[in-house]
Amino acid sequence: MIAFLFKRLVWGLLVLIAVAVITFFLSRVVPADPAAFLAGQNASEETVQRIRAEHGLDRPLPEQFASYMIGLAKGDLGQSIRTRRSVSTDLKQYLPATLELLTFSFVLYLAISFSLAVLAARHPGGTVDGTIRLITMIGTGIPVFWLGMTLQFFFFYKLHWLPLGARFPIRETVPPVVSGFLLIDSLLAGSLSAFLASLKHLTLPAATIVVNLLAVGTRLSRAALIQEQSRLYVRTARGKGLSPNRILFKHILRNALSPILTATTMQFGYMISWVILVEVIFDWPGIGLYAYQSFQVFDYSPVIALAIVSTAGFVIINLVMDLLYPVIDPRVQSVGS
Repeated sequence: MIAFLFKRLVWGLLVLIAVAVITFFLSRVVPADPAAFLAGQNASEETVQRIRAEHGLDRPLPEQFASYMIGLAKGDLGQSIRTRRSVSTDLKQYLPATLELLTFSFVLYLAISFSLAVLAARHPGGTVDGTIRLITMIGTGIPVFWLGMTLQFFFFYKLHWLPLGARFPIRETVPPVVSGFLLIDSLLAGSLSAFLASLKHLTLPAATIVVNLLAVGTRLSRAALIQEQSRLYVRTARGKGLSPNRILFKHILRNALSPILTATTMQFGYMISWVILVEVIFDWPGIGLYAYQSFQVFDYSPVIALAIVSTAGFVIINLVMDLLYPVIDPRVQSVGS
């Protein structure tokens, strides 16, 4: 197990380094000068040169790369030209909002996709199964930006049920920061109104992410459950007179969790990529919106940091899933154990 963990950590580190290198050079290929954007249209050449020198943009590319990688090894993600602060400081401010949106969306996705998969698998080929497959496929076929704006149009503009965007009402007092998750901090502060306000602001962004990913998760989970239903042990359990619910939740589900776990890992990667666009649509103050605003002025460091953080999240979730496989199904042995 230790050898397996070490091997996975080494591969994860190599992936992070590769992403940092590729993103760094791609950001420098863009034919734009962030110093000129920061200085403004009417700035003199001396001002632009001074800003360039302040941020090291006047140095040769190999020297910039070496400086960035040395800083990265020390945990320094660089300076943001736009905010004039370290990227690490900015991430501490914006990352909790993204993590809350991701966590809420992921839990919602797991609950809905698994419930729909169970309903579909109970009557494969029937009306319920066909309806679920049709609805989830329609949701996946809609572009995420169009889906987000459509939800805004109906639930904000037409029905006035949910807010257009942002994370919390401007006119209300934000609960004291403890965890960085407004839902949790609202409960810790004993403020039900703040909790409900946070939940309302989370609903549309999370729904946009979940609806766009439901089809794949539901179909893969459904296929895994249906495949297990044809196994000999299921027929034996039915012959013993066990109830369908007992067979499903005690026997079939446990054996079907491995492929479901694989599908979940894949979907989490897509969820990380979708959250950037969703944050822009709903003006959600997370690292996706932060990186988008930085990219508009060609502020390189936050964009590279976003790529590194996103990759780190995907590597961690893959490592956790690999460790869970032997726990869920003892027949699966960890590599190297």
